[in-house]
Amino acid sequence: MKHVSSSIAVALVIAIASAARAGAPTPDVREDDFKHVCKGGDNKGQACTVANAAADCPKSDCVVTTLSKKIKGKLTIIAHDDVRDWANPPPGAGNQALTLMLEVKASDGTKQILAATYQDLTFPNNPPQALQDVINQDLSETTVQALGADVTGLMFAQPESVLAQRLQALFSSTGTPVIIAAKDKTTELADHTSDGLATVLRFKVIIQFLDPVP
Repeated sequence: MKHVSSSIAVALVIAIASAARAGAPTPDVREDDFKHVCKGGDNKGQACTVANAAADCPKSDCVVTTLSKKIKGKLTIIAHDDVRDWANPPPGAGNQALTLMLEVKASDGTKQILAATYQDLTFPNNPPQALQDVINQDLSETTVQALGADVTGLMFAQPESVLAQRLQALFSSTGTPVIIAAKDKTTELADHTSDGLATVLRFKVIIQFLDPVP
């Protein structure tokens, strides 16, 4: 069966290897959340699904529908399993938090740095979590450290709503911003799972706005 992805479906979420991916919806599952059309053949431009690509698009591929050009960016993930009070030094309380920082160039040419921090506000000792259809796993330092071995596990992942809305405003789009590629060779990992500092993962990504399935 001929398969999908966007033309640049290089990875921010596709293989099946690392532990970070074991608890997450796989890229092909996330991809099903967005509309697809036949790339060519007799049914060129007609709607199709990944599962029925061979029947829907004979002699062609079923590709995701994109609503924008490719946007280059750099994503930094900072996970800390022992958040501290600067004014009242250690020992820490074991609270956990996750910060995402995305650097992009907006459509008007301005450089943008977008960041947000996430935490389980009810039980701050627990690791933060994303929506389960994005990443069905605790977002701890250990998870981020494991993800560093294969960042392609993030392909077709989408950001939390506030960050998504800011990207929509910057690029004048109503589509859903989605990571369609993660540059595995650009990965930088600072593993601090064994000390009191935060673990940091940084790599280049490509983002496009996609049309979600209703």
